[in-house]
Amino acid sequence: MGSTKDLIFKSSGWKGDDNLLTKARNIIISMKEKRKNKEIPLFSILDNDTDIKKIINDSKFFINNKTIITDFVLIGTGGSSLGATTLIKSNVNKNTNIQFHVLDSLDPLTIKKTLDKLTPQTSKFLVISKSGKTTEIIALMMIVIDWLNNSKVKISENVMCMYDYGMAMESPVAKISREYGLNNTSHPNIGGRFSALTATGLLPATVMGIDPYLLRNKSQEAINRYLNVDNQFILNSSLFSSKGINKNKLNCVIHYGDNLSPFLFWYRQLWNESLGKKGEGTFLLTAKGSIDQHSQLQMWLDGPNNGLFTFLNMRNTKVDTDVPFNKKLSSISKISSFELLNVMSKSTYQALADKSRPVRSISVNDLSVESTVSLMIVFIIEVLLVAELLKINPYDQDAVEDIKINTLRNLKKYE
Repeated sequence: MGSTKDLIFKSSGWKGDDNLLTKARNIIISMKEKRKNKEIPLFSILDNDTDIKKIINDSKFFINNKTIITDFVLIGTGGSSLGATTLIKSNVNKNTNIQFHVLDSLDPLTIKKTLDKLTPQTSKFLVISKSGKTTEIIALMMIVIDWLNNSKVKISENVMCMYDYGMAMESPVAKISREYGLNNTSHPNIGGRFSALTATGLLPATVMGIDPYLLRNKSQEAINRYLNVDNQFILNSSLFSSKGINKNKLNCVIHYGDNLSPFLFWYRQLWNESLGKKGEGTFLLTAKGSIDQHSQLQMWLDGPNNGLFTFLNMRNTKVDTDVPFNKKLSSISKISSFELLNVMSKSTYQALADKSRPVRSISVNDLSVESTVSLMIVFIIEVLLVAELLKINPYDQDAVEDIKINTLRNLKKYE
């Protein structure tokens, strides 16, 4: 077991490898040196706060004394929305009355339901696409502009765009933005799945009342803590994840706590898009406890032994519900629903361990933006470490371009 102030790690069903441990330590030493030399773009951004003033200034487009805003809508998909959503949903101490929405689906019913909730005059939109070419986002952007236009709302006062000024100035999003005179801000020069703790995630979080300086300071603290050869948590966690890489194992992450769902969606993209290269990597699947105990547990326990299992739990909660006392149900009448949820997690973990399934548990102190940032940094370091072990580039995603090419080809018949 390894522990820190924020996170606690325990595992079963696997053995350490001294050779792999030495490699992991050397990789961390190398990463620290690269960080020092500003050779890891993400860490170069997170190691200072020079961008925070710009983020705060951009947030004033949405929240200021001149306009009333009731709803903030993020139009983005993948890394353009998952990180921000994770941060915002983890902010249990919500100190704003603004309602947060994400438009990332082309499903017409979802679009209608979302727009029906909004008042055009008091809703503001942030469009995020690093390339400015994301087909779904271009379509959703045009739908929203048309919706605002039909409501006689001044579009330039309600929509801001974020795209990479270095690569997307002639992109469809940039051209549409210029056509309607929209405000713009630049997407950091970093892939979307690594951008949650940069302006891509921090601008939406700031609009929703989260202090960007707090997020940046916590990011720096977490990097300093976990990018360390003496940190047993990151070593154990990374070695566990790397065990299944060359054995065609599935990587299943089970969360116990509904508000942890956004984090898992973010982590799933981080892992799969960073490590699925050249025939390497493991499929990362997600499950929800305790619900999936009643739909997947039979396979986990008695099916093929081809999975690594990660349990993600909270040790404390600020909101809880007691199970009412009933003398006929004394075993569950003296605990709360949160305690019962953790009993379910512990029991499932124990059942998998008893079957010699490789299993680990990572528990956070509570659901907060601080704990969420720590988790993000841990899993980012873990992914970068595993990528080094696999000798692959975690930053590209060339295979994804295939679907973009196919989409453009299939759209030609509509021209």
